[in-house]
Amino acid sequence: MDLQELKTKYYFFDPAEFGKVFVFIDFGNVRPWAKDLWPEENKFKISIEVDIIKLAEVCNWISPIKKFFYYGHFDETQGKDKHNKSIWRISKAEKAGFQVKTKVIKMIPHYEEDGTFAGKFPKCNFDVEMTMTMLQKIEKYETIMLFSGDSDFGGLLGYLKNKGKKVVIVCTRNRMSSELQTVADKFIPAETLAEFLKYNPKTNPPER
Repeated sequence: MDLQELKTKYYFFDPAEFGKVFVFIDFGNVRPWAKDLWPEENKFKISIEVDIIKLAEVCNWISPIKKFFYYGHFDETQGKDKHNKSIWRISKAEKAGFQVKTKVIKMIPHYEEDGTFAGKFPKCNFDVEMTMTMLQKIEKYETIMLFSGDSDFGGLLGYLKNKGKKVVIVCTRNRMSSELQTVADKFIPAETLAEFLKYNPKTNPPER
């Protein structure tokens, strides 16, 4: 057994037992993991991030058939800096070999219970897009490996299990929903992968 095979079995699972794997990265859910993985550095804002290139390398440990990356982007009217950073992350995912799915982030108005305007907050869910891909490609894989703790995927993954598919969930312990915990054949705490995912914008600034 070589070092890579040993690492894969230790941190993930024996690929022989899970067959053909499709990986799904819900990066809008994954990016906030940084607050759980490196709490001191990210106490006030996200300074140390999940590295997208390293994330792809970790996914490649299991030699997936496909790996999908879902992440929204700001348009330039919502702020040039926000736009540039979101587009940079998407470009980085494409360079890392992910099949990238993106759309413009919407700013949704929120109100207090008394009707007072509380401001606009970003919203960009990919539940529908991810569901469609998992169902349309159902004959192409034997295992779904989902990087997300979102409870909204519970029903879908339960359906896939009833169709004979296996489900692997990667998420931080704090963000793992009970719905996904119930359907997972294997839960991999993202904390165990922290050393392999760390990205520091101060020493590795975004490309311009």
